Amino acid sequence: MKCKMLKVVLPGFLAIAAHAAFAASQNECAIWLCLPDGFPSGCGAAHSAMINRIRHRKSPLPDFGSCSANPRAVGGARLSYQQGYAAYIPPHEECSYDWFGTPTSCSRVPAQYVDGQWCTFDDGGSGTPAGCTGTASFIKVFTGGRQAGKTYYWGM
Repeated sequence: MKCKMLKVVLPGFLAIAAHAAFAASQNECAIWLCLPDGFPSGCGAAHSAMINRIRHRKSPLPDFGSCSANPRAVGGARLSYQQGYAAYIPPHEECSYDWFGTPTSCSRVPAQYVDGQWCTFDDGGSGTPAGCTGTASFIKVFTGGRQAGKTYYWGM
């Protein structure tokens, strides 16, 4: 349903953006709509625009004011974002053991990110937080102070 809503909202949003885009292109402004859903089908140009902004050492998102004549244009709520770093912990198995060290049960733990943490390694090669293998960047989009969609991670 989100993809359908995106297709309906995006053309109107871009029409606003075309008239008020002082510093950002239509594709850059579309990042605001595409990023919370992880750049679904139809958002390839917005994803490329975000990567291009990052390559040129700009913030991943343009200032929303450069995309709209009214910074509260989307449903009357102010749009904002937060970016940072997160330690990446790949999928792994965790097991319970009996007194003799024999595994009694194991379960698969999905990959996870720990926002606000760098993955660091000690001399023995162990990562902190436990099990991390690297550090990624993240960005979260907020509408009226509430997170819109999922956190987007990249750069591992």
